[in-house]
Amino acid sequence: MAKNIIQKIISRVYPLKRLGFFSQRLLTNPLHREVASNIACKRLPSSNRSVGACKQDIEALRVNGYVMLENLIPPHELEQMVDWFSTKLTIDRYNAAAGYFNPTHPPASCHTASFSSEDILRSPHALKWINNEKTLSIVEGILGAKATLSNVSVWWSYPGHSTPQEAENFHRDVDDLRFIKLFIYLTDVDEESGPHAFVPQSHRHMGYRKIRRYSDTEIKSEFGDDGIKYFMGSKGTAFLENTFGLHKGQLPSNKRRLLFQAQYSLHPIGLSDYKAIQLSSSETESVDKYTNRLYIK
Repeated sequence: MAKNIIQKIISRVYPLKRLGFFSQRLLTNPLHREVASNIACKRLPSSNRSVGACKQDIEALRVNGYVMLENLIPPHELEQMVDWFSTKLTIDRYNAAAGYFNPTHPPASCHTASFSSEDILRSPHALKWINNEKTLSIVEGILGAKATLSNVSVWWSYPGHSTPQEAENFHRDVDDLRFIKLFIYLTDVDEESGPHAFVPQSHRHMGYRKIRRYSDTEIKSEFGDDGIKYFMGSKGTAFLENTFGLHKGQLPSNKRRLLFQAQYSLHPIGLSDYKAIQLSSSETESVDKYTNRLYIK
């Protein structure tokens, strides 16, 4: 039995990049995480972006944990991206063994269906959206260092289920010492479409620090119904969020939702196995090589 325990421990921290991931997850006190983040930033490349025009957005994100990005996505780019993903296959985020399927005909048990990283990166405008100058200026104003693109995701959320699954419950992300996520709706989202939900300022709240899923009842007992913001809007709605704050993807009731997400952090995510792809020089000439190094050769 002792041998099995040792093997389990080794498997969780090997390769050693996992050790850093699990170590930072032990720091759930927001103040301690800030101290550790500031120390980490001293060893990372500094941001060279001007933040003067973004000061209000940076402060809003710092204080409230989120900021809206108005007019980020031109309508024609949005349509091209939706068309692109309409021809790609998806996989159940929590049942990969079931294989890929057409997202218009998901298995009955599927709550959320993801597209592959390669399909996302080869899409018409993903790199442009991810590397938007204003977005990166705001993000790096919060991170305190040059951003690392550490996750890209696009997924469908489906109605037809009575109980939420995994991230459809409130939780904190603890992927790195400091990180910010970009959310872009690729479909119209109302109260029936599973709007993203967030508790403003909870990224600095000292409670709910155990890494687990929390029920609506638990969160509302602390913050009240009015203490939860539900992000609703037409397709193209975009916002940045510190998802160390309490959040969830609301379980859709009647309509499905398509969401684009990018995560910017100080470091690569220790549990992720990144496979950079080769794109043409014309596609990558305007993107920062350091920021995109995990995904683009």
